[in-house]
Amino acid sequence: MPSSSPPSSSFLLKTLTSPKVTGFFLLGLLNNASYVIMIAGAKSISEGSVALVFLCNVLPSFLCKLTSPLWFHRVSYKLRVNVCMILMSLSFIIVGLCSSYKIKLLGVAFASLQSGLGEGSMLALAGLHEDPVLCLTAWSSGTGAAGIFGFAWVVAFQSLGFTLTLLFANALTVFFGVTFYQILPPPPTPLVVGVLSSDCLKESESIKDSEDGLSDSEVLLDNRASSFSISPPPSPVPMKLRDRRAFTRELSKYMVPLLVVYFAEYAMQSGTWAAIGFPVTDEEARKEFYTWANWTYQAGVFASRSSGKIYRPTLTAVQAMPALQVLLLAFFYAVAYFKILYGYGLMLPCFMTGLLGGCVYVNAFSLISEEVEGRERKELALATASVADSFGIMMADVAGLFIQACLYEKHGIEGAKVQCIY
Repeated sequence: MPSSSPPSSSFLLKTLTSPKVTGFFLLGLLNNASYVIMIAGAKSISEGSVALVFLCNVLPSFLCKLTSPLWFHRVSYKLRVNVCMILMSLSFIIVGLCSSYKIKLLGVAFASLQSGLGEGSMLALAGLHEDPVLCLTAWSSGTGAAGIFGFAWVVAFQSLGFTLTLLFANALTVFFGVTFYQILPPPPTPLVVGVLSSDCLKESESIKDSEDGLSDSEVLLDNRASSFSISPPPSPVPMKLRDRRAFTRELSKYMVPLLVVYFAEYAMQSGTWAAIGFPVTDEEARKEFYTWANWTYQAGVFASRSSGKIYRPTLTAVQAMPALQVLLLAFFYAVAYFKILYGYGLMLPCFMTGLLGGCVYVNAFSLISEEVEGRERKELALATASVADSFGIMMADVAGLFIQACLYEKHGIEGAKVQCIY
């Protein structure tokens, strides 16, 4: 395990000047900005069912990541980025201009699909670069900054209304494309997600002679720019379904902490934080607390996601952090239910929530990049593991619907979209 010694001045200089680091940071920020803007505006989209907006903001992303190992290797990075740009723009236009609640949720779903496709692709791409931990830290830092940026964007244009706030956000689509095509350098040895060399497959089973004619060099794409513009070779040796299942089981030690930590923190966001206010019966007071809680949370996320090269916990420590997050969920539910410790001192545990979630995120993916051997397997592992946080968020959003409903019922607040189940 790498030491946790302070970064040298040369590392800091490299971080500030490297196009690779700058590119991954900006891609992380811009890719997640649409997702965060939808979260920041969740109360404006649906005051009574924030968790439903959250659910639409994660379900398409989850499905994209879940199926990505089956089709990522058939689609070039360039095409995926182009699709991300289209989806991002559509999401802002639909949510901004449509009055129908259901159509707005469709726009939110487009933002979710875009962020999931972008995250899975960029995590895999980061694993192909030299010093993948540096690239993953830059990406993670950018996604953490997206939280602050997204909420700042909504606040900055708040006086103009939510519609113009979203329409102006189409500029982010342009910057996303410029960053990928003009700033981020291609990896030195591009590979394809979901395809293993014949040598890797021989570790688990023998391959028929008719399928064994591919050398490792044929599985690799031939030039530096090919992963951005050219589809993979027409005849790679794909992983079989049972190999994928076994491979996913190997990743469970990283994926379970991601799932649990994100379940707990998003259940807080979509459930408990949506039902706290001073006083809780005032809608504007609830919106104000929700906004400040998320600002503080995003600051914690940014701080911890930027620490990947500074603080390197062991896998055991990463696996223990979700338990602390679950305790924070129980704490906030008690606060919202009994109105204990009521006040803006709650910003401190909100910040801690962001610290824990961000720390698990950056270090789980960094550990994968270090411990999974083979560049093909590493690329596939990073894309596959990204489904865990989305699954945790999706479960949290369902739970959050009922948490918010029960807390609303407790305090006599109308507007919940579902009934409390206890």
